[in-house]
Amino acid sequence: MRSTPIGLLTGLCLSICVLVFYPQDQHKSEHIKVANPVVEQVQHPDLTNTIINTTHQQPEQEQVQAEPAEALFKQAMQIRQCRNVPRNDEAFNQWLEEALSRDEVHEIIETMKTRYQRCLNNTSRDENYVQKLINAAKMGSDKAADTLWRLAPAEVHQALNFSKLTRDEQVARMKAFTAQKYQVTEQAALLGGEKATLQLIRGYQYLDPDTGGQNYIQALAYSHYFLQTRQDSEVYSRVEWTRNYLEQRMTLDEITQAQQLAGELHNH
Repeated sequence: MRSTPIGLLTGLCLSICVLVFYPQDQHKSEHIKVANPVVEQVQHPDLTNTIINTTHQQPEQEQVQAEPAEALFKQAMQIRQCRNVPRNDEAFNQWLEEALSRDEVHEIIETMKTRYQRCLNNTSRDENYVQKLINAAKMGSDKAADTLWRLAPAEVHQALNFSKLTRDEQVARMKAFTAQKYQVTEQAALLGGEKATLQLIRGYQYLDPDTGGQNYIQALAYSHYFLQTRQDSEVYSRVEWTRNYLEQRMTLDEITQAQQLAGELHNH
């Protein structure tokens, strides 16, 4: 009988503890969820001591975009892998006979067998995979942007049916494709694409689609942008070498323009 008051007293103490301490822990948890993103100041010695604020925060919209962009990229690659694969058993057997007659490498034959089986059920193999790559890159797929730069001109002509066009029309369409490739690659780069940024650094050293000539200012700007945003990259030192290489061949005014453009890219 004496233990009953003690039990009641113990229960009362526990209730008070819960009321006192639980709301504080809950408040701490809520505070963590709404905490402001960490803002760092990054200073690069080659930017004339210009301070650039970078926010380590991925907008929710970009996170939502990433999944459909990568799904679209995978669809494009599946179609691309089936583009030169026989469509039925008769066509495959004919390809196999020709391959055996010319003593084709065993690995190539086995690879084609695997691709043939995989592509039989691909009902979308006639869709425009180049356009899918463009759309995926526009949505932020770094892999899609990188793949666009790896397409040989002959493959682009085949995928976009240029063979039915006149020579002048083919040249015009290819020029338009190149311009669009740069545009969507820039979009992917600004969404954090490392491979996309590297392709622009290389690409602008040889061709600016707007002028038809080289554009070292753009190449240097993207080099600075890469070095500002990809300090943990395995190719950081290589891009740093490229930046120094470009600056040695540019005037001070051109270097200044590139630095200003890099700042605009960073604050897009």
